[in-house]
Amino acid sequence: MSPETASFSMQQLIDIGNTLLKTVIVDTDKTLFIGQMELSDVTTFQSLHHQFGFPASCLISSVRDIPDWLIASFGQNTRISFLTHMTPLPFSLNYNTPATLGPDRIAAVAAAWERFPNKNVLIIDMGTCITYDIITSQGVYEGGAISPGIRMRLKALHSYTGKLPLVEPAGETPFTGKSTVESILAGVMFGVQAEIDQFIQSYEKIYEELTVIVGGGDNKYFDKQFKNNIFAASNLVLDGLRVILDFNENQHID
Repeated sequence: MSPETASFSMQQLIDIGNTLLKTVIVDTDKTLFIGQMELSDVTTFQSLHHQFGFPASCLISSVRDIPDWLIASFGQNTRISFLTHMTPLPFSLNYNTPATLGPDRIAAVAAAWERFPNKNVLIIDMGTCITYDIITSQGVYEGGAISPGIRMRLKALHSYTGKLPLVEPAGETPFTGKSTVESILAGVMFGVQAEIDQFIQSYEKIYEELTVIVGGGDNKYFDKQFKNNIFAASNLVLDGLRVILDFNENQHID
């Protein structure tokens, strides 16, 4: 499909994180493309528009500066918007510093609210950082917590010591390390698991019938350890971006 023949209903959602750019292109209920790339990979990104055409609308969530080339990659008729705390949302924010609230957290909450409306939901997103966010059954975002992600913890052990090696994360880790590498993995991986378990238990004491969603790239290391009543969601931010874009476009139509 050429840019000139692109569907007027086609949408592109973009999640720019600390390390990668993730994007999905959808047309009505059909997913045309979903994938990730380095933020510097101009060729791969621009090839999407050559293959599928320019989207009618695009919503971008970014935790870093957006490069000029990315915006220039779109056609003149694409409506590009950027997710912030000022964007109309299908829920309300009860946050003291909304201007500092990461758009990725807002999008993840939107995905949870759409998936589990009228329920208390804890959203755990495991990326560069691990974020914990609460939305109540009344549709009020109450805030949450941010802690270092797995790789950040592993890098810290290497960077702030003289001899500890830089270790890659692993899913299968012995609880009692029999080497320095195993000991680092045991400390980080089981430490993260214990942190998540404690956050869930603490929030369950505050919010009745709490639903828990876990997403993010590092979720794969823990999916077997989570209880049956914890839901996995691999593309929380992208899903939430579409929820927010649809919400705004429907408002515009109405």
